[in-house]
Amino acid sequence: MDISDIFSRPGKVRGILIIKNLKTGRSFLKKTEDAVKSFKDERFHLDLSMHESEELQSEYSSLGLELFTIELDTEAGPDDNLDTLLEKRQQELLDNGVSLYSGPSR
Repeated sequence: MDISDIFSRPGKVRGILIIKNLKTGRSFLKKTEDAVKSFKDERFHLDLSMHESEELQSEYSSLGLELFTIELDTEAGPDDNLDTLLEKRQQELLDNGVSLYSGPSR
């Protein structure tokens, strides 16, 4: 889902955010209670070389912003368990041959 749609909504949007390397297809997933805030935070951390995933940060720093997208991958309802959605989506991507960046390593 295009993140610009999320920016135009009046309330917070919960779900799973995806950062995708357009060159390799490799992806990073993160659960969020507020997609707009998380989008801004992820971009800020990547731009300042402070992202929680060292692997993602390394590739972002060497390839540049143009080869990455940040989107809402899965929108969650108010009662959905984000941990469960994250695990399910990670497994779906892995089952489809998508390589995932590791999570926090700092």
